[in-house]
Amino acid sequence: MKACLLVVVAGCLPGPEVGGLHVPNDGTVAVGDVAASCNTDSDPSTPVSYSADLVSGVFVRGKCLSCHTGGGEGAQQSGFIMASYDTLRAGGQHSGTNIVVDSAPCSSIIVLKIDTTPPFGKRMPYNGPPYLSAHDIQLVRDWIAEGARDN
Repeated sequence: MKACLLVVVAGCLPGPEVGGLHVPNDGTVAVGDVAASCNTDSDPSTPVSYSADLVSGVFVRGKCLSCHTGGGEGAQQSGFIMASYDTLRAGGQHSGTNIVVDSAPCSSIIVLKIDTTPPFGKRMPYNGPPYLSAHDIQLVRDWIAEGARDN
């Protein structure tokens, strides 16, 4: 499995709480002589399943659903509800549909918020550590890179 590198560069992404992040449209971020694309699936031969890998795996291990469902604290504060594929894709009050940008994990707010240094707000899960493992973060990135399907 190839590693995926995300580098935050000054710029902007729409949304009131999001300012300060810019990712080139092609997803390529240059670091010195090294160029990496964080919009690329790290293992194209292994598809990521939304229901099996994320809902029953990453979201359970990360305790995402304990806050971001119906009456959970995260859902109440941000309006972001992860109870279903449709509510996850709708995003929250600030993220809107930029929560998941099809085929663009670098531009997807969900990835930015679970990664090690979110460009705004607090890293998720809010009550971490523990935080999601690098493997779980990569699964979310790969799912989005593959088109963020309801599979």
